[in-house]
Amino acid sequence: MTDGMTKPYRLNTSDLLVLEAAEQLLRRIATSNCITHAQLVSIAKVQHVLSQLPRATRSVHVTVSISWSINRDGARGSSGWQFSVADNELTLYCGGSEYTEGVGSDSFTTMSWSAYAGRSTDYDGSWDSKWMVSQYPGSLDEVPSFPLGECDISVEDDDNPLLWDSDDPDGDCEESSAGADA
Repeated sequence: MTDGMTKPYRLNTSDLLVLEAAEQLLRRIATSNCITHAQLVSIAKVQHVLSQLPRATRSVHVTVSISWSINRDGARGSSGWQFSVADNELTLYCGGSEYTEGVGSDSFTTMSWSAYAGRSTDYDGSWDSKWMVSQYPGSLDEVPSFPLGECDISVEDDDNPLLWDSDDPDGDCEESSAGADA
């Protein structure tokens, strides 16, 4: 049911696979010891928005980002995943950068996807390629398996003042067995 002003998202089969993978990764994050309780509040908002699809949810503005360092074959770099929810808009970005001595640095995007209520989704055409860096294999229908304990997880949510008072998570950053299997 719409509110009369907001149309539902127009999602196809590929979109649903992307969103399912995002939901699973958010579930892994939420059940890990790698985030604060304040971050969990904002992640729960995103999970709620996803649970309401294809209905658009207004007044939620949250971005969840995961980044990690990569060192292989003499190259250093970082890779990242970012999922954002804003009024009638969902976006997913995966990519990073790499630096090789003598060659320099390069940035890359492995996937860019966006959905706007009432419109067809936009994507960068990389549906058939891995949406995470090759060090972390995955396809659209499976969540990449990488250790969250080696990642930096950040949450932006201006409507969650708890984030500003929050400390780092207590204890070791480990996934629960439910989070690792989810």
